[in-house]
Amino acid sequence: KNTENLWTLKLGTTPIALTIHAGAYEGDFDLSGVALTRLEVNDGASSTAMNFDKVNPVTMNLFSYSTGTSAVELTGLANANFKDMVFKSGAGSYTLDFSGKLQQDGNVRISSGVSNVKITIPDGVPAEVRISGGLNNINPSGTWSIDGNTYRSEGTGPKLIITVDGNG
Repeated sequence: KNTENLWTLKLGTTPIALTIHAGAYEGDFDLSGVALTRLEVNDGASSTAMNFDKVNPVTMNLFSYSTGTSAVELTGLANANFKDMVFKSGAGSYTLDFSGKLQQDGNVRISSGVSNVKITIPDGVPAEVRISGGLNNINPSGTWSIDGNTYRSEGTGPKLIITVDGNG
């Protein structure tokens, strides 16, 4: 009844592809500076925090996160050094914080059902966010130009292109 399954893992400096499959759990992942070439997370009902406080020293070709009804907070995503990111979720509360140092242009696809998705893009990062499908209540803060369902912010350096599908 009161089983606790606690894992503490340290990853070396050799570039790796990491896959995490989990069901219902609470997870706290610090992937700061880990040399990830690919990261795939598949979980069920979870409460998860994942952070990238330091830049991934290698290019991550794909960061894929798929979750059920959960509360997920991903921070320092620019430091993950991904080319492509896919985030799929069911109902829940999700934070995708793209703080850090973006090393290259990044393409992000977000597909979420009835949920609360908060996307944070720091000032000065060029970004384009395209919204489609489903019900949405968008509250941009900062300086954004808006053209229909496309939101743009100006800046210098690599660019984030984010496509959000509210149909799940």
